[in-house]
Amino acid sequence: MRAIHAEVKGEYSWPRMHMELLTRGIRAGKDSVGTLMQQHGTKAQTERKFVVTTDSPHSLPVAPDLCNAASNS
Repeated sequence: MRAIHAEVKGEYSWPRMHMELLTRGIRAGKDSVGTLMQQHGTKAQTERKFVVTTDSPHSLPVAPDLCNAASNS
């Protein structure tokens, strides 16, 4: 399971790991796969939270909005 987890770059949680083991011909119960992954600290990587970067607290001047200027003329 560790080799598969490394091979898929940590993207599989226990359901996908269970299916991958079955497709490779390794019989394992889904509860056993989940328990073993939990015991070994193997878990899927979560998606990164979206971070807003446009609201930065700097004292630099803000560039003019050229899109609104063109539509107003």
